[in-house]
Amino acid sequence: MEIIFFIVVVILIVLGIFSIISGLFSSVRIKEKVMGPFKLVYKEHIGPYKETGKIQDEIYHKLLNEENIETYSGFGIYYDDPQNTPQNELRSKSGCILEEKDYNNIHQLDDNYNFMELEKQKFIYTEFPFKTKLSIILGTFKVYPKIEKHVEEKGYEKREVMEIYDVPNKNIIYLMPIEE
Repeated sequence: MEIIFFIVVVILIVLGIFSIISGLFSSVRIKEKVMGPFKLVYKEHIGPYKETGKIQDEIYHKLLNEENIETYSGFGIYYDDPQNTPQNELRSKSGCILEEKDYNNIHQLDDNYNFMELEKQKFIYTEFPFKTKLSIILGTFKVYPKIEKHVEEKGYEKREVMEIYDVPNKNIIYLMPIEE
């Protein structure tokens, strides 16, 4: 009985440390910031948002291995509120952000890729640590309510949210365009 208790305590401690590392106690500060432009390579997706990570990985590996283009940030643009839209109807775009050094190589890429440029614009902006896959889930629960509160307080129109998975800096950047 003591061994089982010890194992349960160890598991709870490990889960607690993992949650803390993943951002459980990270604060969320909403700002407004001008960012961009971003050149995006993406695929459109309809279905659960949790499937978009696989699309980012697929595009990343194709760009790196087939096109010799290295990217450091994945992204997802999420158009629908999963609390109000059935999972199989959620719309998103998912892929990678091209680095400025590769902008001139876009013309070399074949028709299997979709491209889009997000112009320089003003966004609702915040960051959340990206240490583990759990960080993405914790970020969703901590960041989106703060964004919604900011939108309501400022009287902005609720829009799509872009999540940028900034791997080198270990951050998830959340952006919602502002139309004034």
